[in-house]
Amino acid sequence: MTIRRFWGVAFVTVFAGLLALPACSRRKPAEVNPIVPSIEVNRTRAPLGSALEITYTWTLEPGAQKLGQDYRALVHFLDSHDVILFDDDHMPVPPPSTWEPGETYSYHRTRFVPVYPYVGDVEVRMGLYPYPGRGERAVLKGEDRGFREYKVASMELLPQTENIFLVYKSGWHNPETIPENPGIERTWTEREALTSFKNPREDVVIYLEADTCVKCFSATPELTLSVGNNVGVRVPFEEPQVVLKKIRVKAEDLGDEEWVDLRLTMNESFVPSQLDPPLNKDDRELGLNVYHLYVAEADTVGSPEDVIDAEPLGPSAPPTQP
Repeated sequence: MTIRRFWGVAFVTVFAGLLALPACSRRKPAEVNPIVPSIEVNRTRAPLGSALEITYTWTLEPGAQKLGQDYRALVHFLDSHDVILFDDDHMPVPPPSTWEPGETYSYHRTRFVPVYPYVGDVEVRMGLYPYPGRGERAVLKGEDRGFREYKVASMELLPQTENIFLVYKSGWHNPETIPENPGIERTWTEREALTSFKNPREDVVIYLEADTCVKCFSATPELTLSVGNNVGVRVPFEEPQVVLKKIRVKAEDLGDEEWVDLRLTMNESFVPSQLDPPLNKDDRELGLNVYHLYVAEADTVGSPEDVIDAEPLGPSAPPTQP
């Protein structure tokens, strides 16, 4: 009992002393720079695994101060317990160091919702943090939810079963993660891979995000994506970078069957262990490296940018054997 009373008295004494400190010794709140972040998404109720079409906007009021350096955009999607589910951090366009007071800057990005064991309410927060280098986040104008993260939107995540279900039939290897980034999953195909989905009898948009080992091909790698009544697109891979394609397919081109076949066919394939010199010990036949393959009814995705229409496909060149 004596010890408890002693610490109680000590705490009251110290706390009273802190209250007596001059106001000037306390940290003053940082001055707000009237830059207003905002976001628009094509769907406020999004199934797990679906594609989000996002428009980011930064509005600089006339009294805003120039930032004087570059910042990256902080974008966090948090669950109902303020736990980050996923993010979309990126470099704004144009770079913040070029922003001028009185101007508004908007740009578009596509983000795939990861498949998490969570459905329900999501809060979206934005901010700016220095890049490159270290420093404090910018103090913006908006509802600060702590640590200079500003609430910009609310949405809801739905079960993955709300999507058009894909059946992976042949030509697909097992999914794998990237060693340097375990949060990213990818799936290699053979030269030809087949998947199917139930015919919605409506226009669809096919999202494909993929790359390949450009240097492993004897000629420029080319993908033929075909669906339904032999319509689709051909996609060359001239650089070793990830490519995102969005292909609109009309309902009449999906055919009359209950299920629609979707084929991914490369002009060549390769076996890493058989290259000269060998790339690694992998002895699988590889064609396309797929990060996301997603099919949605066109009226659920709004008006995404960079959509191309599927066209009738003529006969393709015969494949080159690895």
